[in-house]
Amino acid sequence: MKNSAILSVLGAGILWGLIGLFVHILAGKGFDPLQITTLRVTAAMILTALIVGRRDAGQFAIRPRDSWMFFGNGVVGLVFFNYCYFNAIAGGSLAIAALLLYTAPAFVMLMSVALFHEKLTKEKAVALIMTFIGCGCITGAFAGNLFVSRQTLLYGLASGFGYALYSIFGKPATQKYSPVTVSLWCFIFAAAFTLPFSGLTDRLDLFTDWKVWGGILGISLISCVLPNVLYMNGLQKLEAGHAAILATVEPVVAAIVSFLFLGETFSLQKLLGIVLILAAVPVLSRTVNKK
Repeated sequence: MKNSAILSVLGAGILWGLIGLFVHILAGKGFDPLQITTLRVTAAMILTALIVGRRDAGQFAIRPRDSWMFFGNGVVGLVFFNYCYFNAIAGGSLAIAALLLYTAPAFVMLMSVALFHEKLTKEKAVALIMTFIGCGCITGAFAGNLFVSRQTLLYGLASGFGYALYSIFGKPATQKYSPVTVSLWCFIFAAAFTLPFSGLTDRLDLFTDWKVWGGILGISLISCVLPNVLYMNGLQKLEAGHAAILATVEPVVAAIVSFLFLGETFSLQKLLGIVLILAAVPVLSRTVNKK
């Protein structure tokens, strides 16, 4: 049972790692980060609703008192971290954006210490220092020559914070509902929140391009619906911390994609940053395993 959950989360991370390709296509056609976020969650909502409608319409049902979980998962988590993540990709590089996204475990740790009075253990302190140094390496901050703008750096770190919230709100929802139901309502709340502000009605001329539809299909089905269901399936059987750790395959895939398809290059300093951030997550897992 645990093995299937592990494979589900790993599969989700791999599919999420491909998202940069589709963001690159849509941004190149003229869509801004909010519009790309809206296209992603709206198309994902429609696709998931079609799947649920054909297989088991009963999975549409949720209790109104549980709406806060889906609002948190869909708006506070998914929309916020997607918007910040896509801005980070637009302002810098896919690889750097993906690695900054995976500062999420450090945010969880700091929030737990500040809000829930958890102890700052040796492992947590080491992981925090590794994450801090890793971010400095990949962004060029320590050399006094940022590889990305300060705005991009802030968007990247904010995406990590949002990703942490996405997992926090998703965990209680998966204890009450199936992964498909959680994903569907996550997308419904996300789409309802973003559509009125997206300005997509002013970009209708862009939808005559078949590449736009290919980008929408890729960013919604390949890098949203499938990984979301896989991740929520894994989250049902794994602790949120373990799931977040396994999903760190995403920035590795994103780095490979950016190198092979988007022409990005890596210095030794950036590679050191990659190693430090990814190595910090297993250090945090030692704390999780001790509980």
